[in-house]
Parts: sequence; C-alpha cells; structure tokens
Amino acid sequence: MDELRTERLLLRRWRPDDEPVIALINRHPDVGRHLNRPPDDTFFGLMVDHWETHGFGAWAVEYEGRFVGFAGLAYLPPFLAAAGPAPELGWRLDPEVWGLGLATEAAVAARDDAFRRGHAEIVSVIHPENTRSQRVAVKLGFRLSRQIVNPRLDIPVDVWVLEQPLLSS
Repeated sequence: MDELRTERLLLRRWRPDDEPVIALINRHPDVGRHLNRPPDDTFFGLMVDHWETHGFGAWAVEYEGRFVGFAGLAYLPPFLAAAGPAPELGWRLDPEVWGLGLATEAAVAARDDAFRRGHAEIVSVIHPENTRSQRVAVKLGFRLSRQIVNPRLDIPVDVWVLEQPLLSS
C-alpha cells in the first residue's frame, strides 16, 4: 500500500521535493525544542530508508495538496533502545497547520495502519513538555508508561504505550 486517505489528508510515500520542506519544519523553533535529537540533514534519508528496509514507515502527510509533515511508524534509533522493541508511532506537522486537528487525524490513520500490519504494541516517545503531542497520544488511546533518559539530549522523555485492542467475537 502506497497511500492512505482520511477525510482531509493524503498519507503517502516520501518524494524528493519533501526533503527541503521537512528540513524547514524540523528547524522551526516550536518544533525543534521537542525533538528527540537535534535537527540535521539526515532525517529525510532516514525516513526513505526505513520504508525501503522494513516495508513500512512514517507517511508523508499532505493537506490541501501541500506537504505539511509526517505521521507513521518507525523503529526507534539505538540511542532510544530503553523505550523497548516496539515500533514508535510519531507525528510532526508544520506549525502553520497546528490547531486544525490534523495531527490526530493523521496519527489515527497511521495507528490503524500499524495494527493492520500486525503490530501488537506501539510506543510514542514524547518530550515531557510537549503538551500538544501528549493530547494527541491520549486521543489515540496511548497511556503514559514510564520515563527513560534520552542520551542525545541528556533529559528524561516519556514513553507512551498502546496495545492493539482485542476484537470481540
């Protein structure tokens, strides 16, 4: 599957023209202060490589025909191994579209896709001061599980957990 659609969004595979836009989003001060690593120019390549290696990954998100960020699943980098082996559901959008409910809409689609792919548990590593992402996590059904130290930033970060709901017969 190469794309997902919601009422307002297209979640799709990454394209080369997304690279400069995600670099700008990552460098925005309101975004960068909550990242799990300092922004650098490797992010786009990591997203594309994850898809090629694992057959899934974070989806590029389009709103009104324009790339605005990402939402989706990826295995955590080794420096966050203390969060556990489950893949992480992450989301990051351009601050220009914050407050429209797009992060939740995109993350719900990505969460449901993750469970359809057979992942029984997913995590989300969230900076403890990132109240916006915490609200999205709660709306998706995550629960705060524990804190770990992010050695790249030398700060504690929260690990939120969500297990696939059991379907009743």
